[in-house]
Amino acid sequence: MRDDFLSGDWAANRHHLSAGIDKLAGNVARIVGDTFDALTRQQFDAPWRRHWRHVKIGTPR
Repeated sequence: MRDDFLSGDWAANRHHLSAGIDKLAGNVARIVGDTFDALTRQQFDAPWRRHWRHVKIGTPR
């Protein structure tokens, strides 16, 4: 087990593992970034910048 990194299989396939780890780290970073963006939007949302629907109450249809 200790010498697995010295085998020919490891030398032939290590780029697949590296690419998988890189893809995983990229996905995690994107998800964390999207989450922080959403939290920032909620925290610093200005009510005067919202687009409200204009609804008239009490008018006959």
